Amino acid sequence: MTQPPPAKAIVFSRDVLPILRPSCMGCHSGPTPASGYSMDTVAKLLAGGRHGAAVVPGKGAQSNLLRYCNGELKPKMPPSGALDKVQLGTLKRWIDEGAKIDSLVAATSLPQPLPSPETLVPRGEGRGARGGLAPVTALALSPNGKTLAVGGYRVVRLVDPLTGELQKTLTGCADQVQSLAWEASGERLAAAGGVPGESGEVAIFALASGKVEKTLTGHTDVVVSVAWRSGTDEIATGSLDKTTALWNVATGQRLRLLKDHADTVLAVVYSPSGEFLATASADRTAKLYRTKDGVRVAALNAHQDAIVRLAFSPDSKRLVTGSADKTVRIWSVKDGPIENPDATQYEAEALTACAFSPDNQRLFWVSASRKIKVFAANGRDYQLELGDATDWVTSLAATTDGKTLIAGTLDGKLFLWDLTTRKFLRSIESRAK
Repeated sequence: MTQPPPAKAIVFSRDVLPILRPSCMGCHSGPTPASGYSMDTVAKLLAGGRHGAAVVPGKGAQSNLLRYCNGELKPKMPPSGALDKVQLGTLKRWIDEGAKIDSLVAATSLPQPLPSPETLVPRGEGRGARGGLAPVTALALSPNGKTLAVGGYRVVRLVDPLTGELQKTLTGCADQVQSLAWEASGERLAAAGGVPGESGEVAIFALASGKVEKTLTGHTDVVVSVAWRSGTDEIATGSLDKTTALWNVATGQRLRLLKDHADTVLAVVYSPSGEFLATASADRTAKLYRTKDGVRVAALNAHQDAIVRLAFSPDSKRLVTGSADKTVRIWSVKDGPIENPDATQYEAEALTACAFSPDNQRLFWVSASRKIKVFAANGRDYQLELGDATDWVTSLAATTDGKTLIAGTLDGKLFLWDLTTRKFLRSIESRAK
């Protein structure tokens, strides 16, 4: 019986580096790499950071690099989108074969085709294989509550928030859409992203035409968060390049560059009143700025690991910080130093998303455990838990009446719950054609 030819040995520069470069190296490089783990040199890539050795040659299953990427360790990495089974298999084989690194320069290879744009389809209609699902990496509900923007790979889908019916597809985004923000009028939408390790940008879409009206460029790495100051043309962006930028959308010009964080800026958000801007970073801190003059009025220092999510209450009186240290902290907002949070809630895993209901009655958050917690807006009074999500929840949005909660997941689905009856309504899949 003829034996199949042996599998070709894994070559790092050809097979592994193309996985790590766009997915991992943006955060894990430079003078202040996330979690102290740098991939700038061979020795650093193998050694790991604050959480121990990243690679144990010959033992893929025991290597933290693989364990974080496959979800065995939390938070699951990379945050911008899970690696597929083929990529995980390649990483494991490389480590099992000795984790040899021939070069940190990618080998020349043929261009790879881009994935097909995703479509939103009801559960059960043309259900595809797991590998065909497109991760949902950002959600934003329009000001009038009639349109949900769903971020995916190079596209934004505008859908009915209750039925999932596709209204319009917006194209022209660079790589994976990391964050979305609506203008208060609902006439324009900002979509943040970029090319890992190279550049970050924000595409400004005019909803009437569905076209990119302007592109904001200047960051040297991916823009992972974008916020639109209500009633103005001002936008804030947070980037893997460790900076926060303020922009004038009308002119496309950068107004200010903030360098107060020592690590990746993971979240930016304006208070609904427009009075404050909050930023959060992998350096474990959040900053609060007064928008009228750009003065930093407070630094929030209670967390012990990266702050990954922020949310302002609709009345602008509270700010929520969600962290990889498995805590949610609720702070009273004021124009001055803020020493301690009003409330702290503890989770079993790192936080992945948080949001207030537009009616200011509820606060939602979710960790890598996939269990969504519903509290009163004060963050103290527990109401219920929603546990139907099938993968890491990246985004949460509640309808304007506060009656329906929507979650987007890394396995390419939207989940909807009726908060009045406390019942799961339906799921909608995002999959490649």
